[in-house]
Amino acid sequence: MTFNDLRVSVAPRLSGVGNVSRIVEEFGDANGLAEPQVYAVNLALDELIANAVTHGFAGVAEPRIEIGLRVDDDRLVLTLTDNAAPFDPTRHAGAADIESPLEERSADNLGLHLVKSVADRVRYEFTAGRNHLTMERNLAVAA
Repeated sequence: MTFNDLRVSVAPRLSGVGNVSRIVEEFGDANGLAEPQVYAVNLALDELIANAVTHGFAGVAEPRIEIGLRVDDDRLVLTLTDNAAPFDPTRHAGAADIESPLEERSADNLGLHLVKSVADRVRYEFTAGRNHLTMERNLAVAA
């Protein structure tokens, strides 16, 4: 069974990340994605969902998160749409400290650094009261 375009709504809770991970793994299996590709997508989704839940949904009456996965030629396209407060991870001012010794580093911005590092292209827009993040990963390059 192969399905190359998946759309799913997920509960805007940290406890829902495990369900998302399983869905991504099933999608990866169905589309013959290498395990490192699936792992990278799961890491990015974990961070993005955690940020939205932890920082973005304060005061939102009906929080929603929607995820899309699509294999398009040699690209994996991930979309994440939510109605959290506007936040553009592509323009986030702070840079992650990846140079200092581990015990001296701050965790600030490490998650966003990870998200950007697992994608070949990241686009963001805020329209109609919703954050729209699109990540593309080249599948033709070794994972």
